[in-house]
Amino acid sequence: MKKKEWGAIYNARLTSVEQAINRIQSGQKVFLAPFCNEPQTLVEELVQQKNRLQDVFLYNLVIGSPCLYADPDCHSHFKIRTFLSSSLLKSAFLNQVCDYVPVNLSEIPHWIHQENIDIALIQVSPPNDEGYCNLGISVDAVQTLIKQATVVIAQVNNQLPLTYGDTLVHVSEIDYFVVSNRPLLSVPDGKPSDEELTIGKYVAELIPDYATIQVGLGKIAKSVLLSLTSKKGLGVHSGSITDPVTELIDLGVITNERKEINPYKTVCATLTGTETLYKYAHQNPNIQLFPTDYTHNAAIISKISNFHSVNSALEVDIFGQINAEQVSSYPVAGVGGQMDFIHGARLSQGGKAIIALPSTAKRGTESRIKIKLPYVTSIKSEIDYVVTEYGIAKLFGKSLTERAQALIHIAHPDFREALSHEFEQSLSVQA
Repeated sequence: MKKKEWGAIYNARLTSVEQAINRIQSGQKVFLAPFCNEPQTLVEELVQQKNRLQDVFLYNLVIGSPCLYADPDCHSHFKIRTFLSSSLLKSAFLNQVCDYVPVNLSEIPHWIHQENIDIALIQVSPPNDEGYCNLGISVDAVQTLIKQATVVIAQVNNQLPLTYGDTLVHVSEIDYFVVSNRPLLSVPDGKPSDEELTIGKYVAELIPDYATIQVGLGKIAKSVLLSLTSKKGLGVHSGSITDPVTELIDLGVITNERKEINPYKTVCATLTGTETLYKYAHQNPNIQLFPTDYTHNAAIISKISNFHSVNSALEVDIFGQINAEQVSSYPVAGVGGQMDFIHGARLSQGGKAIIALPSTAKRGTESRIKIKLPYVTSIKSEIDYVVTEYGIAKLFGKSLTERAQALIHIAHPDFREALSHEFEQSLSVQA
């Protein structure tokens, strides 16, 4: 399509944010672009127009978002359905206007195919000379969303980096454009504690040179990445990448040289970090973003040898069951990509599925290693290793008693005796 042709389409579809959001009606299903690519100008106007709306279903995945739609003033207007929760949704959960949808990230594109999404709110770059906008920092399920939603409204933001992979969207695929240039949402790095740095060092012992890694988010993930500086030839195939990944690339630690697919490319579905990361990825062909039905697909991951999945958890029981979603009356996270990458690691030749977490919570007053869990995200047969600041518990192929002994050994010393006693009591009850 010539520039004159696509330019005419683009110009005809340019509109104000007020007019674009006015397309949304009560009772409709609205899907927000995930993570740090949530289009804030569109969201702000949606909240501004809330008083004319009732029972609008908002679907989201929260990382970096201020969750303006979860404010108590919005509770009578929006029903939030989240695939990945946040503490910012607590009020909405407690007031029963938010609910959690437990779907693996790999399957969200499939879920979108099954649903009738009325409105997609996304964020894109200005079009290039061929009429293609760029999704910038997050692909995830957005390509599927664009194809399946009845109406697609895009915030056009020149602050988005131009990234490689499956990131291009032609202007003809978008129904309304709202120009709003503003800083992107970001997730600054937190400083790991000493215990988190120790956990990172233990995890690094499990990752050999030339392995391909997936590392989650948060301070433990950062501590793992900081502990990999002496490694050689690592690859990355992950759900997200963060600022420390760029440092490992610059050090020559991450080269992606042994990956059987996407060799020499760092692959992810989203960028989760700061402006430093976004600038690094801008027009960088060695960082590529793809949809989650590719990045998180266990069949795809199985083609990569020595794939090491590293994820965190809220709690683990003494047999190796993992809770990564909920600890009280509402979810604080979600299934996310944990099970996707664990399955991929289990199918990878030489792969490992690793869970890393501090041994205690609530300032050391509660053990994260439990006799029994109220919620289970990942089942015990899928986990190879659990790591705390007290060491590594190898679980694969171990009996239930051996698993319990290994996990109690890496629990905080203050809780080991009580855990052992409770475990022995459970055995006597079974007898």
